[in-house]
Amino acid sequence: MDCGGHGLRSIELFQGLSCEAVAEIEAQCAWLEVEAGQPVFDKDSDTQDVYFVVAGSVRILTPGADDQDVALADIPAGNYFGELAAIDGMRRSARVIAASPAVLAQLPSPDFLILMRRHPDVAMRVLGRLSRVIRSLDSRVTDLSTKTDRQRVYGQLLQLAHPDPGNPDRWLIPDLPNHREIAAWTGTSRETVAQAIGELARQGIVRRKGMGLLIPYWRRLQSLADPAPGDGKQAG
Repeated sequence: MDCGGHGLRSIELFQGLSCEAVAEIEAQCAWLEVEAGQPVFDKDSDTQDVYFVVAGSVRILTPGADDQDVALADIPAGNYFGELAAIDGMRRSARVIAASPAVLAQLPSPDFLILMRRHPDVAMRVLGRLSRVIRSLDSRVTDLSTKTDRQRVYGQLLQLAHPDPGNPDRWLIPDLPNHREIAAWTGTSRETVAQAIGELARQGIVRRKGMGLLIPYWRRLQSLADPAPGDGKQAG
């Protein structure tokens, strides 16, 4: 349903709501513009509002070892975040920064709770999203507890790669994130990321291609990323 304008009608959570219902939610929101790297809220903050990403994206971070931030998720336009504190009334469990310039709609927690009571379909979508978050975090915890630092870096490279259009037998990361970003996603350090990619390059498993990374030997990288049965976690 086209309600006109460019506000919350693009938010997936509100699909199926009437134009009047969406307009009512918009009227309850404060609207924010944040620059890349700017914090939205910090871990342990007592704010409880819910945020909808109208444009741009944000990144959810949590402190890791040696004061290194670990990235939990990127939230792109059309999605939302901050619902945990609104639902349970507790302090924020993570820190959120703008991953790119973003436009956010900020809805007070009492209005968000009323919204879920009025619209059961919205409440079910929130529950479905929370279930997916739990499953994703379970997978991340398993990786952190069973894989070495380097194995997690190799696994992140596999996730970023796509088949090379010029050669279907090879894989390509067209625009390789910087070492700090990869470290945030893998719970390790920039130095470890540099060492891991450098070792792969020395073995010929990967090589630079412009701003990206070419992976001629996908299966070899995959075998390095997956721990062998019985392998214990070691410092990478």
